[in-house]
Amino acid sequence: MDVATLTSSFTNTAMNIGLSIGPKILLALMVFVVGKILSARIAKGIETGLNKAPASDASVSQFFASLVRYFILFATLIITLSILGINMGSLGGMVAGLGIAMAFILADSLSDLSAGVMLMLFRPFRVGDEVEIGGTSGVVTDIQLTAVRMKTRGNVELIVQNSKAWGGAIRNHSVLGNRRLSMAFGISYDANIDEAFAAILAVVSADSRVHKDPAPWIKVINLGGSSVDLELRIWCDYDDLRALKTDLSQPVKQALDAAGIGIPYPHVVKIRQKIKNSKARARITKLAKLNAKT
Repeated sequence: MDVATLTSSFTNTAMNIGLSIGPKILLALMVFVVGKILSARIAKGIETGLNKAPASDASVSQFFASLVRYFILFATLIITLSILGINMGSLGGMVAGLGIAMAFILADSLSDLSAGVMLMLFRPFRVGDEVEIGGTSGVVTDIQLTAVRMKTRGNVELIVQNSKAWGGAIRNHSVLGNRRLSMAFGISYDANIDEAFAAILAVVSADSRVHKDPAPWIKVINLGGSSVDLELRIWCDYDDLRALKTDLSQPVKQALDAAGIGIPYPHVVKIRQKIKNSKARARITKLAKLNAKT
């Protein structure tokens, strides 16, 4: 058999295989591409529809949209393999065995997935809440199947595994809305305590962000070495907590100054004394040198 005959035979065989398998491959590729596009669009439509529903929750919408997307992708993969003529019975056994192996390999990911389901069911926090989870704090921007995405006040993105979020303590600063703010002030022993109370309460009562109920609370909490220590407790919305603390400090100081109430501060008094005893002077000099070395 010459080379031309071999070439012709090979070409005919390749063409026959191409004509028999080519349409299947092309159809399978088209089904996979269409399924991938549909999964993204359907998931987006479900998320949009759930967000428009009354009492909707963005985190739940995102979670169910992700579930639908992965389900459609899995179904698309099964259909694609069927079009290619792959025996699904034998493939099922292989998938089962592979699934067991992957369960051991991806144990952490499965743990994150199950924790994600628990987060969706019990919803200890939602998208937009400011929380502390897994030792980190920030505003929740997305709750995914395996991780929670957050953004810090410094505009840094944090990604926390769902297993760490669900397995540890969760502090949600936003869910209750109201927060108590405590501020400490010190006044001199010569000052009139009642006048100090009145000056401070006048400042906080004039701020609309301070809640009237519960009413502002102020008491003497300690008699310090150089000051009478006061503690102010007020309630406000959580969103106003940080700004209110800084915004009240200056007007309170000005109100106390206007009322003639002094705020003591520590003084450092240096005493210089001539030491006549030579041994004592030598001992002090030695200690000073040791302190300088350390």
